Amino acid sequence: MLFEEMPKKKEIKLSTVIIATVVIFVVVLIIMAIVILGGSNKEPNQPIVNNNIANENIENTNTPVQIISENSEFLIDFLKLENQKQNMIYSPLSIKYALNMLNEGASGNTKKQIENVIGEMQLAKYTNKDNVLSLANAIYIRNEYQPYIKESYQNTLIKKYNAKMNYDTFESAQNINQWIESETMGIIKDMLQDNQVKMNRIILINALAIDMEWKTPFTFEKTHGEEFNLEDGSQMIATMMQRECKQDDVSYYKDTNMTTVSMDLKQYDNTQLEFIAIMPDQNLSDYIGNVTMNDINQLIKKLKPASQKSAGVEVKIPKFSFDYSLKLKQDLMNLGITDAFNSSLANFSNMADMDFHVSDALHKANIDFSEEGVKAAAVTVFTIKDNAMIREEEPEELKFDKPFMYVIRDKKKGEIWFVGAMYEPNSWEKDQADYQAR
Repeated sequence: MLFEEMPKKKEIKLSTVIIATVVIFVVVLIIMAIVILGGSNKEPNQPIVNNNIANENIENTNTPVQIISENSEFLIDFLKLENQKQNMIYSPLSIKYALNMLNEGASGNTKKQIENVIGEMQLAKYTNKDNVLSLANAIYIRNEYQPYIKESYQNTLIKKYNAKMNYDTFESAQNINQWIESETMGIIKDMLQDNQVKMNRIILINALAIDMEWKTPFTFEKTHGEEFNLEDGSQMIATMMQRECKQDDVSYYKDTNMTTVSMDLKQYDNTQLEFIAIMPDQNLSDYIGNVTMNDINQLIKKLKPASQKSAGVEVKIPKFSFDYSLKLKQDLMNLGITDAFNSSLANFSNMADMDFHVSDALHKANIDFSEEGVKAAAVTVFTIKDNAMIREEEPEELKFDKPFMYVIRDKKKGEIWFVGAMYEPNSWEKDQADYQAR
């Protein structure tokens, strides 16, 4: 009996081992299924979130919406290209409008180069308001070239840019200068010289200007002289404006490296502009050399209203007024727009069935920053001429620089009164004193 029971016990032990193994295997499968199913709930190709970015987004939820939507480096390219430690102002918006109008007439590699600079930038549109805001575009065409400029190009400028179409003799700059002065509220005068007009066939222009008051103005009584530290380490006494603010129309950010303030100008209809000043602790020229649009956007995100500080803020900022002219042609060439200025490579076949190239690119801006507000204007001009040998009508030179004879006669009757020869004229050395005395 004993020997008969022993195999049964072995069978029972074996069965127990098998059952335990199966249970363990099932448990492992269940765990694996849970892991797999849990992972499948994630979005496909979901990126790993960087802690810094996550924290940054949390910070942004408490920040007023004051971000510059444009991330293109184009906005500050010219600041970097002409970083010469001198007062400077220019209008990216004006340059964008003029470049886009030029691009409408370009084709081939010329168009590609322009679009590499302007990218997909959208052009903001504004409603002009008398003596407050003005934005205008124009194309001037030399009279005899009117038949050669494609109608499709002219219509595009009219429809997309509300450009004013003008036909002119191009004998002088007077008409164009008058238009520019009018569209910049009288701020920019005599933009072009006669010789900058006479040799060209087409002139594209954008002109814009603002004359806006602060939402809360500075008071003249608080303006006073105060030390201002120049880049070279020396000091001057500047005309310093001052006001205390607890309202939301002033926002600020300050740390050991940076002081930033935003001040609202009055809202006119649906247009609200703000003035943002950024003062780095390091030398401004070094900061400009390295700053990016993303850096500026991050600073703007950090701005907080003055009302959030119980005692408010005190803004001290100097008055300034100046104008500045960009070396726009060279700057654009440095940015990669080269074919447009090359008479052999330029392709403006969408503008005309002629060989055109840009002869010059000009940009001038002016600003007056005061207790009352900001008054500023800018003009961008592209002058365009054909690539053929240009022979302008010029006075025939009749230079008598060697001995000659002469006759004095009655023009109607033909009667000769005098005949003579001139071999040796007066000496300037002897006559000069008489002319200088006049």
